[in-house]
Amino acid sequence: MPSPSRMADERHKYVLKELQERGSCKVAELARDLGVSEMTIHRDLAHLARLNLLRKVHGGAVLRNYIEQSFQDRAVQNHEAKVAVAHLAQTLVRPSTSLYLAPGSTAHEFALALHQDELQVYTNSLPTATALARSTPQGVNVTLLGGQLVGFVEALVGPTTEAALATLKLNYAFIAVTGVSLEGGLTIYTEEEARVIRAVIRAARKTVLLTDASKFGQVVGPQIGHLEDVHAVVCDAMPPNYRKYCDQHDVEVLLTSEAATAAHTAPQAASLSDRRN
Repeated sequence: MPSPSRMADERHKYVLKELQERGSCKVAELARDLGVSEMTIHRDLAHLARLNLLRKVHGGAVLRNYIEQSFQDRAVQNHEAKVAVAHLAQTLVRPSTSLYLAPGSTAHEFALALHQDELQVYTNSLPTATALARSTPQGVNVTLLGGQLVGFVEALVGPTTEAALATLKLNYAFIAVTGVSLEGGLTIYTEEEARVIRAVIRAARKTVLLTDASKFGQVVGPQIGHLEDVHAVVCDAMPPNYRKYCDQHDVEVLLTSEAATAAHTAPQAASLSDRRN
């Protein structure tokens, strides 16, 4: 009969193998697959987290194979693609609507590109709020949601932020993530950020994911949800298997490359259908 330490080692190897393949694991699924209690899995995950091999999140674990980058570092990465995505995404906005802008460098570019008036804009991002204050037309009301500051993200999170979002009914939410995976879902650096984005998705009639192509296939942090939880994706390019997945799950895709081609023939603003209300 295997010793308890050997059994624990085998469980640990199984957990890490699953994380390498999937990017994230849930406690209930691991307990079922390994035939042990959820309490045992919680102890296993705590042990592996102390070794810095994974990060425990609510209900499970994610790989700890990434470095949390500051807003300033991310702002200069794939900058041209982010600007193109932001300019295409802002054409979705109509006057007299309410919207949320997530923290992130692409959403910050969105704020710089925004030129519509008569808008109510909510954000928990300090750089985005500053950009809106400096560049938006008169008649745009900007509300900075309160909360606890996460320094490297330059954003506010926590119960105060979530409570404020629970009172809102938004026309649009423009969100950004650190990774987009068909298996691992939409991910972001911290569980606190993930909870805010989940609250945003609940508050919004339409949720639009802003991303550049480098995020596809990446699992970086806790899971927010799945790709089909958004109504549309605005990006510079998308792998064919992701495009097929979006088509199958009624997620609209707006590509900057296709928009640029269409602009030469019939320039017009982008729009989202009402297929999913």
